[in-house]
Amino acid sequence: MNVHELNYAIWTIARELVHHHRYSLMDNDEGMLTLKRRDGIRVTYLYLMPLIYGSSPANQEEIIREQLEHSMDWMKMVGLRRPAVIHRMIHLYIRTDAGKQMTGEQLKSLQLATLTDRHRVEAGLIDLIEHEVTVPKVLIPGLEAIEQFTAKNEPVPYDEHRLYDVINQWHHEMLHVQHDRVKDFEEAGRKRGAPLTIAFTVINVIVWLLMTYYGGSTSTRTLIDFGAKYGPLINEGQYWRLITPIFLHIGGLHLWFNTVALLSLGGRIERVIGPVTFLFLYLFSGFTGNVASYLFSPSISAGASGAIFGLMGALLYLSMKEPDTWGETMGFSIYSGLLMNVILGFVVPGIDNYAHFGGLAGGFLFAYLFALLTNGRTKSSAS
Repeated sequence: MNVHELNYAIWTIARELVHHHRYSLMDNDEGMLTLKRRDGIRVTYLYLMPLIYGSSPANQEEIIREQLEHSMDWMKMVGLRRPAVIHRMIHLYIRTDAGKQMTGEQLKSLQLATLTDRHRVEAGLIDLIEHEVTVPKVLIPGLEAIEQFTAKNEPVPYDEHRLYDVINQWHHEMLHVQHDRVKDFEEAGRKRGAPLTIAFTVINVIVWLLMTYYGGSTSTRTLIDFGAKYGPLINEGQYWRLITPIFLHIGGLHLWFNTVALLSLGGRIERVIGPVTFLFLYLFSGFTGNVASYLFSPSISAGASGAIFGLMGALLYLSMKEPDTWGETMGFSIYSGLLMNVILGFVVPGIDNYAHFGGLAGGFLFAYLFALLTNGRTKSSAS
């Protein structure tokens, strides 16, 4: 095995994927590298390693199958700590010498998957002898960069001693790239306090107590008097009723659920995007939720649910736009929480789904525009 060429290939490919294709370096096991990339509900792992020759093609297949089984167990273990809907690992074996071994197509056929297909591990070949790449049919982010390197057929530009120094430098660079991606997010996460989240919670409770005192929060008359969404009055020009329902709640259970949701979602978002941006996100989402309810539902409605769904919509966008931060820490909970709330909206009677979906769309749109205005990066300071 040409170890010199192998090390250069592994680290050159890894460096390109980390710098330009949003992978991160998870593990360096004596030059065999594990890279990770998160895309929404899916996490892709690439394991760059030398091709194991074995005493025969059958023996080689047996060894590789054992490695695939080990990777499957590892993914399941990691998945418990960092949940995602889909975990997928691809062993990319790098061939540097001719010898008795399986072909790329035979390697490609080796795979393991759980019954639900949530965890899947597959094999592929980077052949530096024939200068071609054979991989599973499912898209591998950054595959074109791997194919370009493999097709170049250029000699290693460093001697063994110099290559060792260069690899150390590349390793440091990759860690620095990863740190820069999450630095602002982690710094914001270490902060304490979320004044607007607390303020909105306190306002909701005080308004609910006042409504209870003046006739009951479930009373139609009280709801209208306090500013609930009521189509006929909005038609007469009381457009402020598209904002005031955000702070009203119909019954104690309604207040309780929305308070728990606001406290669990709002704090982290507020600390990362800043209180001023959070204020506009919350009010805009509540407004779009009430507009949707006004347009499509004749019922009297109130509640912070539209604004809270707006927070979910913003998180949904951010988890896709910045998977290394929002997606890594909250990705699974965002998707599962959103799905659960949507299902509850259709199962539990009396829930204003128009407000929910209007708020969700408003939060997603707001996050998109905010990312556009800030060049796609959330800031820890107020905007």
